[in-house]
Amino acid sequence: MRLKEIRKSKNISQEQAANSLGISVRAYQNYEYEQREPNIEMINKLADFYGVTTDYLLGREPLPNPLAACEKDEAAVIEKYLSLPSEARKCTLNVLRQLGETAQSFPQDNKK
Repeated sequence: MRLKEIRKSKNISQEQAANSLGISVRAYQNYEYEQREPNIEMINKLADFYGVTTDYLLGREPLPNPLAACEKDEAAVIEKYLSLPSEARKCTLNVLRQLGETAQSFPQDNKK
């Protein structure tokens, strides 16, 4: 199972993951260190929590490239965003949320 790899890529501690999943840290560690196997319900919870498929979680498929469907300029912006330090990413994300909220307050253009 790819738990440790996924957790580290998301900058989440074992304690944060366990709390979010409603299990003890020790239970989470048992899954991550493959000392115990999670049941189907927990596999689904883990996949949902990390935003991956159960097949990816279990090592059965590679992670799809999320930028594949983007335009070239969009992909370049996303790659630059992902290269930012954590605090700069949080700041940027807040600005984007505010822009989105502001844009929603404008009347929609119904022209085709």
